[in-house]
Amino acid sequence: MKFIQLFTLILLTSFFFACKQDTKQAATTPPPPAPEAAPPAGPKPEVYLFATTVDKLNLRDQPNKTGRVVTQIAEGAFLEGTGEVSANKEDAELRGISYTEPYFKVTSTTPEQHNGWAYGGALQRVYAGSRTTSPDLGKLTQLTSFLKTLNAKKLDSGKKAWDYVTANFSDSKGTLADAAFILLEGFLSRMEREGEFYKMTENFKWADADYEAISDEKFDMNKYPHTKSLAQNGFRLETGEGMIFPIVDWAKLTGFFAQKATPPMKMYLEQELLEQKEKAWDDGGVIIGLDKVAERAFFWEKFNREHPYFLRSEQTLESQRWTKITVINGSDNTPSYDYETKVVNEDYKKVWTDILQKYPGTQLAKDVKTISDLYASEGWKRTKKVEDFITQYIDGMYK
Repeated sequence: MKFIQLFTLILLTSFFFACKQDTKQAATTPPPPAPEAAPPAGPKPEVYLFATTVDKLNLRDQPNKTGRVVTQIAEGAFLEGTGEVSANKEDAELRGISYTEPYFKVTSTTPEQHNGWAYGGALQRVYAGSRTTSPDLGKLTQLTSFLKTLNAKKLDSGKKAWDYVTANFSDSKGTLADAAFILLEGFLSRMEREGEFYKMTENFKWADADYEAISDEKFDMNKYPHTKSLAQNGFRLETGEGMIFPIVDWAKLTGFFAQKATPPMKMYLEQELLEQKEKAWDDGGVIIGLDKVAERAFFWEKFNREHPYFLRSEQTLESQRWTKITVINGSDNTPSYDYETKVVNEDYKKVWTDILQKYPGTQLAKDVKTISDLYASEGWKRTKKVEDFITQYIDGMYK
């Protein structure tokens, strides 16, 4: 779902940038808020542990493509780091996905302990913390070695992966459970991208009741042979743009890992599952109450503030940005202002007032106050001054 949300956000942001108003701009515009970031909280991790996601990953002596190759790292191997990251980022396409990522200074966990820089797009962070609480590297290596034997384009690989994890990680706790979840979910997500299992659903004649049940999270996956097979291999159904397609079953992942994981990971799993079950967006529109979008924005801000070194901080920060942009500026089909009159919609004025009362002292409340004050000074209309500010605001979040 995050891939879908990010794609929609890009379109939404492009829309904001493209919008032009004829209203005369005032002389000055308030500076945009600082870029979204989680402030330091607690001690910086002593060690980071990464799993490699591609084979023959180059370990270089410099953080760029021209650096000398020190050695090549096999897929599924583990690298250690202290958090040192290159200032530069480079573009690369790995397994059909485009990345713009920095390099990480790492050491191989093999007896040779090669040192160098590895491209971030080929690394999967599975641990960040002290050495005393690091997960069992032996068990994780066995898991990645097994996953390497599976074909991500074959549906039965999902069940094989789940069977292995169930047999070997049912008693796992804490950081080991966190790492196992990251590795399993990563493999299932790769299956979702590469397996073309949507072909099992795109040509099927679905009943209207099926669409409704899937949309309401009430569909019985045992209803048809092909949906039963998808469920057995770790997938559920989703609807979008009039289509039905399979995605990774987060309810199954949460059911297995939530009670085993560390407290932050448990919170993350449960919140992700909640947001999947109660979708916020559909066809470019907000389909839940703005108050609930605000609750999510507050949740992710608090989560990122309290857990700045979380394993999936890039994703949780994106959730924070996405929900905040939505509650402040709406979406294409649920805008914060009337497209014809340019007057701010009352629903947004109300949620901004509620945010100031319910979440005082948060960055969310500070940003809402800045923008609502600007709107008030412009007669609650979407003038060019407001438009320019929103453009800078969104742009600033991604710098």
